[in-house]
Amino acid sequence: MSTFFNDIQAALDTKLSTLTGTPIAFPNIPYEPETGTTYIRANFLPSETQQASMGDNGKDLTTGLYRLSLVVPKGSGRPSQLDTLGDLFKRGTTLTYNGVKVRVRAVSIGSPLETDSAWYSIPVTVNFYTYTEARS
Repeated sequence: MSTFFNDIQAALDTKLSTLTGTPIAFPNIPYEPETGTTYIRANFLPSETQQASMGDNGKDLTTGLYRLSLVVPKGSGRPSQLDTLGDLFKRGTTLTYNGVKVRVRAVSIGSPLETDSAWYSIPVTVNFYTYTEARS
């Protein structure tokens, strides 16, 4: 049984886990933010998997986004962690988990969003791709 999709997310989550000093809310794991504390919310957004080489056993190409939301207390100004995340997932970074190599194509920030009266969220998008063996 292949575990490619889980391995891709695990590679990204493991890299994010090396960041110290800022709590991380991972998908489907209970997290209650502490009032007045900056935190990161991670979301794995895979895209279409396509056959990338010829034949029944040709490699598959999976692309996607790893969306990180840097959530800060409203009124606290621009957070320094944006560049920290950009450096952590800089273009060309290769992450490996269970033999699956995930390569970062680009990292960028988006327009800030006011999520509610207490929080302000800035999206950081990590664009990735990986080649895996064909599923058997």
